[in-house]
Amino acid sequence: MEIEKITERFNQTAFNYDEQRKFFIPCYKDYYETSISFLSHCKNDFKSVLDLGAGTGLLTKYLYQKFPSAFFTLVDVSEQMLEIAKIRFKNQMNIEYIISDYSKTFPKQKFDLIASALSIHHLDNDSKMNLYSLIYENLEKDGFLINLDQFNSNSNLINEQYNKWWYQYIKNSSISEKDRESWLGRRELDQENTIDETILMLKKIGFKHCECIYSFMKFGVILAIK
Repeated sequence: MEIEKITERFNQTAFNYDEQRKFFIPCYKDYYETSISFLSHCKNDFKSVLDLGAGTGLLTKYLYQKFPSAFFTLVDVSEQMLEIAKIRFKNQMNIEYIISDYSKTFPKQKFDLIASALSIHHLDNDSKMNLYSLIYENLEKDGFLINLDQFNSNSNLINEQYNKWWYQYIKNSSISEKDRESWLGRRELDQENTIDETILMLKKIGFKHCECIYSFMKFGVILAIK
């Protein structure tokens, strides 16, 4: 099953996941910091935050800096990834951790912010639609969704050039050949949509306010409000 492959691949890379992010994400600083800064400009008093595919807690780190009084729920299929998140947030009492496939088992409570980074693109379209429906149902009225993810270009030709540039960027970085090959193995599991396709899915589910608030080649951030 795909989820088993995803779990295995991310368990294998858990302990050096964070330090590799800047090598794999050419727009790393803007991608996280600018997006979360804009989110905090839109609303600065989130009380309950769900991080889907939370991994090592990297996205939650940026969210926690802006919303330290919120209660955070981190969900991921990789136990090893969440163990690193527990170390990152040691002694923080307002964080809980759930080892689960969020596309199948979703926390049964309401949140006013649901967030995800570089995770949802692993799902097929049917699973994405089901997930977006669960997200919508489990958001409070006026709740927010922010998704930092990988996306295809609307143009196959430009998307091909994006990939070539991206792969060359990674090859020219100081990442080891072993780690680059491991990343390429994880890339085989990707099922990316375009930003336009994703926004259409979210609107079909019921989100009336959807916008891409950041975009750089393969990387984009979508904000949606219930």
